[in-house]
Formats: sequence, C-alpha cells, structure tokens
Amino acid sequence: MDTKQKQLIVDSKQTVISLVQICHLKGIRKIVFSPGSRNAPLIIAFNEHGGFETFSIHDERSAAFFALGMAQQTGETVAIISTSGSASLNYAPAIAEAFYQRIPLLVLTADRPPEWIDQGDSQTMRQRNLYQNFIKKSFEIRYETTNMDELWYNSRMYNEAINDTRIEPKGPVHINIPLREPLYLFEKNFEDKSLAKIFDQVSPPPQLSVKVMDELAIVWNECRRKLILCGITPKSKALNDVLVRIADDPSVIVLTETTSNLGDESFIEQIDRILFSIQPEDHETYKPDLLLTFGTNIVSKKIKSLFRTWEIPEHWHVDETDVVIDTYKKLTKHLRCDLLIFFEELLSRRKVANSEYRQAWQTKNTAIKFNHIEFMEQASWSDLLAYSMVISQLPKNTGLQMANSTAVRYVQLMDKRADISYHANRGVAGIDGCSSTAVGAAWATEQMTVLVTGDTAFLYDSNALWIPYLSANLRIVIFNNQGGNIFRFIPGPDTTPYLEQFFEAHHQIESGY
Repeated sequence: MDTKQKQLIVDSKQTVISLVQICHLKGIRKIVFSPGSRNAPLIIAFNEHGGFETFSIHDERSAAFFALGMAQQTGETVAIISTSGSASLNYAPAIAEAFYQRIPLLVLTADRPPEWIDQGDSQTMRQRNLYQNFIKKSFEIRYETTNMDELWYNSRMYNEAINDTRIEPKGPVHINIPLREPLYLFEKNFEDKSLAKIFDQVSPPPQLSVKVMDELAIVWNECRRKLILCGITPKSKALNDVLVRIADDPSVIVLTETTSNLGDESFIEQIDRILFSIQPEDHETYKPDLLLTFGTNIVSKKIKSLFRTWEIPEHWHVDETDVVIDTYKKLTKHLRCDLLIFFEELLSRRKVANSEYRQAWQTKNTAIKFNHIEFMEQASWSDLLAYSMVISQLPKNTGLQMANSTAVRYVQLMDKRADISYHANRGVAGIDGCSSTAVGAAWATEQMTVLVTGDTAFLYDSNALWIPYLSANLRIVIFNNQGGNIFRFIPGPDTTPYLEQFFEAHHQIESGY
C-alpha cells in the first residue's frame, strides 16, 4: 500500500476517532453494541479507547431496551450502535419508547456508502432519517472526510446530536454513519485531539413572566375546586415537598399514580380504585373548576374517559417543552416553564381558599381504602391477591419495573409504597421490551430491581435472558395465565368467538425456573 492510499484510509476513518473522543469528552460512558461487520470501526475504536463501559448484545431490540433501562436509571445519555441493514430497524420500538418517555439515547447506525443504496448490495437499505417519526433529530455524517472542513462538519454534528439528547425534552437522537471498506485495519490515534472540539448548548429552564404569574394566581385563587393530576415523573424529593405545600389547601386535591413517584397522606394515590366508586350522580361533587397536569402519560384509562366527558372550565398543563398535550380535550393553557419554579411562584401568590373539595375526595378515599382492605382479607386466590402479596413483600428501596399491560394496571390498585421507585414503559406502552429494560435498569444501579410481568410480555421479550449482563440484584416475578389476560378485562374481545385464539393467544408454555 503506497503512502497516498494509506493516507486516504486514515482520513476516511478519522471521523470515527473524533466521534469516540467527543463522546468521551462530553461524558458519555456506556456504549451498547450489537455484533456486525459494517460497524466494526466503531466497535474497535470505542473499545480501544479504554474510557467506556462497553456491552455486546446480539438482539438489537433487546440491546436498545437494555440501554433505555440504564438511561432511565441514571438520566445520562447511553449510546447504542448497530450494523447496517435491517439490524437498525430492530432499534425502533425502544427508540419510540425513549422518545415518548423522554429518555436520552444516542443512536449510531453504521451504513454502506450512499452510492451502494438500492444497488443490490448485502445488508443495505435506506437508513437516512430512518426513525423520523419518533426521533428528536437525525444526522448523517460525511462518509468521505478528505479535508479538514468535512472533519469539522462531522465533529459539529456529533456535538449537536449529543447535546440534543440532553436538552429538554430529553430523548433519542440518530446519527447515520456510512463507512467504506476496509473496516478492520485503520490507524487509531487517540492522543491527537485537534479534531475533538466540543461545545455545549446552554438552555436555562423556562420561566413565566411576573405578569403572567400574577394573572394565573388570580384565576387559581378564585377557583374553589382545584385538582392536580400527576403523570410519569422520576422520583424527586424537591417536587414532592413543594407539591405537599401546594396541597395544604382545602380547595386542592392531588391525584397520583405509582409511576408519578410522588406521595403523601393527603394525596389520592390509587386513581382507579376511587373512580370506580364514583357514581354519575356524584360527579358534580368531584368535578374540578381547574385541572392542573404535569408529567408524561397517565396509565388510568378510566380517568381519561371521565375527564373527557366532564365540563372543566380551566385546564393548565405545565411542561418545560413546547410539546402541547391535550389528553382530556379540555386544555386552556399550556404553560412552558420549569415545574418547581412554577409551583414556588404560585405558592408566593396563593390564597388558601375556604372549600370542602379536598375533604370530599379524602372522605371517599378513606371509605374506599377500608373497603379494599376488607375485600383483600376475604379474597380467594387470584391475580389481584398474588400482586398484593408480591408488592407487600418487596424489600425497601426496591426499583420496581412493571411490565405492560396487565401488570402495571394491577399495581395501580395497590397501596403505594414510599420506600420503592416505580418504573414502566408507558411512553408507547408496548410489551416488546419490558424485560430487557429491567435488565438494563438492574445493571445501572445497585438497588434491588424487581420486574413484575405477565407471561405474554415475558415470552415476547424472552431474549432479555440472552443478555449476558444479568446482575445479581435482578428478580423477575412472572404471573403466568397462559395468555394475554388483559383481553378478558377490556370490553369487546369476549363478544367475539376469537377471544382465546386471536386476542388472549392462549398457550401452554411453562415459564418457571
């Protein structure tokens, strides 16, 4: 090989070296690979750098959900790297989940040079903008970097991509990386950092103006029935404390789910349990004048259906992003601001109202809680009793992973425990990666991690047990009903002759170990 040819090969892979350097300088430490050939330069460079914790997981779908589980626990960006072709499509379910859960993933897909797309070459397909409907942003680098401007361009794309995973709303960002052969032999010089220039994008938390807060406070103080509904949030003592102070008002009631990771004796923590007891003639008693929501998706279908039928004069949704969410078709204000700052500003202006609204909810909740205890004491062996026993026996400080679809719903009916954290893939709410997510979550933390799952979700993601990083702090509890039992609860499937075969998908597979 002559000097000129050697120099060309070094230059065409130098952008891979700068990617590795920039990832390290910007604090990315966990890299999840799936084996392949086109991604060989990335596998070699990230491993030989020595500054990363690298993982090798055969099944790309499991690999991506494993990464999602780690990012869910740490809040840090995790990179996933695949070879070219259909392998990259297998990332899609986890990327969609990360997008709607707002979990930071850096998605790196190796590709053939663009002149070989649609030309019958092996493992080649159209990969540019592959995840365009459920990705924060997509990039494709210059595959032939034969001058410094092109190397600079690629380095800038790497910086932007990593920054975008971390800017609210956090989420997945894709970089497609065309690579030309040879793939295994290239010069690796990590000492030269001249091309590893980094920059950060500083985005201070948005804050509403004094004028706007004053106007909102007037409306807030005039309302005598205010309901705060909490969606999915990571565990936060600061948020919990400020919410307790907000709730110290007879006109305010706070409703949470387990995935809200918020709790207080003044809150209503089992939404479905109380809603099933509210009769149509009682709706006026519990209907709010003002609904305030925050966080991402709500599990309860009951509350979505109910709120969509109620007349609610004011609905404010508080979010740091400009993503408008009108789940209940009642939205009057989307408030783009930092949630903690908003509540603190509201507290400084609020006037405690004379109202019986909170008491009405709490009286109903006390009665329902008593009925639930009485019912459970007399309950025969069933899924409900089994879930109750499992949740009550979890060790303190457990990280509970709840699979879709029945498992997460059963847990909502149990008394919430303040000493554990609750997690579920409720962004898209699919069953396709619940176990792999739990494996990743367990690897990323030293706390006991327990997955509660039905048999269908477990079997669907059985490749999770093929992941070679099953840690000693992981436990999996399978509720095996020989099929998707959720279809026996929801209205409709039992009115057809196809329930058992086509909806429940009954099976005889044993899942014990």
